[in-house]
Amino acid sequence: MMLYNFTVILFLGIAGIFSNYYANFIYEIYFGLLAPILVGYLTVFFIEQYPNMETIYFNKMLFKGFAIKFIFYGAFILIILTVYSFNPIPFMCSFTISFIGLHIVEAIILRKIQGR
Repeated sequence: MMLYNFTVILFLGIAGIFSNYYANFIYEIYFGLLAPILVGYLTVFFIEQYPNMETIYFNKMLFKGFAIKFIFYGAFILIILTVYSFNPIPFMCSFTISFIGLHIVEAIILRKIQGR
């Protein structure tokens, strides 16, 4: 969890730097970070709760989590782009970078836990 916390702090720091230079896009930048950070915390929490689970059940849990993430991200992006009236390009850039970076960290954490 510590690695994930440091990564979130890194992304929030980078977002703070970019929002200082692009003051018109503050909401877009932080809304792009919101969903991957929240979903990542839930995923890491559940991964660390059940590290000694049998592989079959652990894979089923990961697959269900993937399906829930897929639906949540789709609904989140759809709601953000239809309800809020702001520029979608900075939002999608922030979302994509944080999504990729935080999911790489989740994979590292999962690999580290599975190696125990």
